[in-house]
Amino acid sequence: MKKISALLLIGFALVLQNCDKDDEPDNRPVARFTPSGYNQPVPCTINFINNSSNATSYSWSLGDGTTTTNPNPTRTYTAIGTYYVTLKVTGPNGSDSVCRSITLDQVIPNESTFSYYMDKCSGTPVSVQFYSLNPQSQFHAWDFGNGVTTPEANPLMRFETPGNYTIKYSSQIGGIRDTIIRAIQIN
Repeated sequence: MKKISALLLIGFALVLQNCDKDDEPDNRPVARFTPSGYNQPVPCTINFINNSSNATSYSWSLGDGTTTTNPNPTRTYTAIGTYYVTLKVTGPNGSDSVCRSITLDQVIPNESTFSYYMDKCSGTPVSVQFYSLNPQSQFHAWDFGNGVTTPEANPLMRFETPGNYTIKYSSQIGGIRDTIIRAIQIN
């Protein structure tokens, strides 16, 4: 009986010790950021708002060859294209990184055009925020190539599975319907 009591007491002590460890806060760094301004045509200035936690240093790659250690950098992009922006954070308990994809375009008179932002560079599910860029566009129509359509000007679409999607965006400009078709790849 004494052996069983001793084993129970040791087991109870181990359970309490593990409970204490589970209650300790996780102080590992977590990399997070939000871009602001990508819903404008190029040239556009994007502010990168750092929402990281438990980090003491920051290393950014802004997708165009520019790097910085500024916690909240700003960058003006002058060319259309897709930019893979990566933030790596380091803290006393390790490091973490995150990548987001931003595709920028320019406004061409009398043409529908859009930019979009993916909340991560690879992996699914992924949320993609689309923005109609031409201020003259009216009566929007989006087809995301996955059976989903919407008349919103700036829709948010969540892609659940990887693949190539044909995005069709149509708007009316000056009484004439214009359509742009773009293929995007979800990894």
